[in-house]
Amino acid sequence: MEGADAERTVVLDAAADSPRTASWRETFENVIVPTLFGFVVGAGWQAFLSPHLTYGMPNPPQGGLLVMMLCSPLLHRWLTHHPQYRWKEYLGGVATLAFPLLLIWSTGLGGFVCGGYLAVVVWIWVSTSWWRFNLPPFRSALWHTLGVNIGALGGSLLYYSVMM
Repeated sequence: MEGADAERTVVLDAAADSPRTASWRETFENVIVPTLFGFVVGAGWQAFLSPHLTYGMPNPPQGGLLVMMLCSPLLHRWLTHHPQYRWKEYLGGVATLAFPLLLIWSTGLGGFVCGGYLAVVVWIWVSTSWWRFNLPPFRSALWHTLGVNIGALGGSLLYYSVMM
């Protein structure tokens, strides 16, 4: 009986460690809010700033990333559960991904493939797997930056297609 009880304990412990599903709060904080933030900034950038830019740079996804860097202390406070003094770590995560994306978006068509399609694929993968972990601010910022990038692209494209 000892072997059967020990085996049952191991099975129960393994069941307790099985992955749970993401809560609505986790989904809201890590997927919806960053994407909506990017969507609003991208659409606003397309509406109000892009018509006045001589060379079209920075474009709306770049604008979304730049505004995100400026607002990183607030986004850290609203979207993570870490102490506020760790906002610089959050900004480091934003900058680590935003700077390469800013360069990629400067390349034209290649920017759409890498900054758009590839970023969407990575963002979907991250959004379906990273919620299982207690992430430090740096990794949360990477996740949120992908969401802002995708949201800004979507917002600017929607505004351009509907309003222009």
